[in-house]
Amino acid sequence: MVLSIFDSYRKTKAAYRAELRSRQRSEELFYTNELHEALLKKQRPLFWKCWNSKFEAKNKVISIVDGITDPKIIADHFISHFSKACSNNLAVGAARLKMKYEQMRASYCGQSISESFCFDAELVENVITSMKRDKAAGLDGITAEHLQYSHDILSVVWSKLFNMMISISYVPASFGQSYTVPLLKSSNSAYSKSIIVNDFRGISISPVISKVLEHCILDRYARYLWTSDNQFGFKKEHGCSHAIYTLRCVVDSYLASGSTINVRFRSHESF
Repeated sequence: MVLSIFDSYRKTKAAYRAELRSRQRSEELFYTNELHEALLKKQRPLFWKCWNSKFEAKNKVISIVDGITDPKIIADHFISHFSKACSNNLAVGAARLKMKYEQMRASYCGQSISESFCFDAELVENVITSMKRDKAAGLDGITAEHLQYSHDILSVVWSKLFNMMISISYVPASFGQSYTVPLLKSSNSAYSKSIIVNDFRGISISPVISKVLEHCILDRYARYLWTSDNQFGFKKEHGCSHAIYTLRCVVDSYLASGSTINVRFRSHESF
């Protein structure tokens, strides 16, 4: 009896070690294939993201910001810095946009909603399944893994909840509550000079349930949501490189015809 237990222990331990070695080899193969695919498709951001995640040295722990070491004071500086990005810089421009919105809202008449716009359990389940893992949790401490490993009835309950929210035009305030995490814009800044709050960009961590609702809305109402062709930021497969290329083409076109062109950059404060 004891011998059989010991043999089972040895076999299980050997299988465990073999699985670890197999996972390590597959991880290296995964990164190699991902790098290769990114190069073939000329996806430069994806290539460097994969490269940095595997080979780049871990970020240096930053304990001094604006010459301050007190964590509470540093946090207050970040609050002041990031709050400016969420407030209007020109009261006149904000008032003008608000008045324009109220005028358009008064005469707005939307399309009637049919059953094809309703959210069902299958849609919610597909959204949850496709969510990326290993992401930070929101203020409620819930991550995508919690939803993906929960009972199937959750998709049914949430589909009913989302439909009720759409029908009564109400979204709970907790859906919009998030926290901001400061990330260093350039890893070289941590080694080359003293760090200030302007060297950071902020990302907001939202509740995972609000992300599920957003993806459901995008699936059902995608044909009504569009952006201008002149917008390059916060747009899938668009970025600064596309905006620079467009500007360069316009400048080259004027110069080729013998014209003089003056470029003026207007900050968002003037809107």
